[in-house]
Amino acid sequence: MRAPTTTFSAAACTRRAATAALLALAAALPAAHAAGYPDKPVRIIVPYAPGGGADTAARAIGQRLTEVFGQSFIVENKAGASTQSGTLAVVRAAPDGYTLLLGTANLATNAVLFDKLPYDAQRDLAPISLITKAPVYVVVHAESPLKDLKGLIAQTRSTKDGLSYGTAGNGSIPHLAGELFRATTGAQLLHVPYKGSSEAVAALVGKQIDLSFDNLPPTNSMIRAGKLRPLAVAAAKRSALLPEVPTTGELGVPMEASSWWGLLAPAGTPPAIVATLNKAMVEALATPQMREHLARLGIEPESCSPAEFTALIKAETEKWGRVSKSANIKAD
Repeated sequence: MRAPTTTFSAAACTRRAATAALLALAAALPAAHAAGYPDKPVRIIVPYAPGGGADTAARAIGQRLTEVFGQSFIVENKAGASTQSGTLAVVRAAPDGYTLLLGTANLATNAVLFDKLPYDAQRDLAPISLITKAPVYVVVHAESPLKDLKGLIAQTRSTKDGLSYGTAGNGSIPHLAGELFRATTGAQLLHVPYKGSSEAVAALVGKQIDLSFDNLPPTNSMIRAGKLRPLAVAAAKRSALLPEVPTTGELGVPMEASSWWGLLAPAGTPPAIVATLNKAMVEALATPQMREHLARLGIEPESCSPAEFTALIKAETEKWGRVSKSANIKAD
């Protein structure tokens, strides 16, 4: 199975976003429609429990938007039903810019993993901007004899029942990345789903599994502590945060897989408000202070225009739909 890929350039995305934001402001409802926005606190609903990467990203951008607008952007965690609870709360909220969603790649994957959802992410939400795209890494224990992807693939084929790999859960982007890797390389892999990245990381550190597919934020501290070792990153180019780690493509495995986080509003939110928020996010994510803050958390900022974010969600839904169908993956 050939790896389906969709590439969105961070630099180009950011440049186009600034232009798109200005054009949107000019073409939107009268400027007065967004004048004075926001004049009261804004809620950012995070459809996960506190402490994870999405929560961290939401709090970072919320703090910055608070500084920019002089109004509080308050993070509220509403976990449950594979992010459906928090997403539905935003879909049902008034489209006035005062209830926003910290949306993740689940907006794309849920659409293909669940037979029925109480909303349509592409119809019921108005994308504002990405915050980051977090590529998936192939990670092993620091003491693992596996040194590169070639050796890993060979070892899976020579080991009875193959090697075990852990992820944040069934149907997660790391799980889908693992299945894409398996299909692309023919590696013999056994998926071990955990209840979140923290459990998967702990299992790998404890040598309970052979390897893991995961993003950098959950694994960053253990990598820096010398307990885990990344073999490759499933991205079009190396990450500035770990430039010594080669891409899977460099090692002969042409695939890309990323989790992503961004801000969205309910469908019907005035375009002027969406443009105002987009402009603020693009500028915030470009500041050295914000980039340095997120880098310490293992996050590379990446902003884009509402139109580009909309296209990303559509492309990711189609891509992971093909992978999940091929691997016969459905939600638990």
